[in-house]
Amino acid sequence: MTVQTIVSDVKGRVEPLVAKGQEVVTVSVDTLLKANDVVVDGVTTVVKTQVEAGKDLFAAAQASFEKAKSAGIKAVVASPIEYLPDGRERVVSAYNDTVTVVTKTGEEVVKIVKEGYETVTATLTGVPVAAKAAPAKKPAPRKAPAAKKRTAKKAA
Repeated sequence: MTVQTIVSDVKGRVEPLVAKGQEVVTVSVDTLLKANDVVVDGVTTVVKTQVEAGKDLFAAAQASFEKAKSAGIKAVVASPIEYLPDGRERVVSAYNDTVTVVTKTGEEVVKIVKEGYETVTATLTGVPVAAKAAPAKKPAPRKAPAAKKRTAKKAA
């Protein structure tokens, strides 16, 4: 074998691997960018929800303080519960919204990463990603034709 034959043989074997590697990198980067967009949107939504809840609670506390200040110490000592800010519903609402957003974001990220992994695996193995088929339906039970039933009855 000549050196030129060896070089062309190695080159022929390496070029497909390089092409697959480049495709894997492209798919991986695209997957990470998609996942990043979903996470950033989720975090932005959570931050907005929490900031709005914080503003509402601060406004309620400030109003309660002003109410207590104008009523005087004796009135506050006599009935302190009337001067507490009411923000329980807002806190619970913000918590529930946050749980919903975090759950939804996590599910979307898992879906994106799973799709990216399947694409990378398909690229490396050379097997195309199969389209997800609908669940197979069970075939309906076959009934014997009426003529065969009559023949079976006569034979019996």
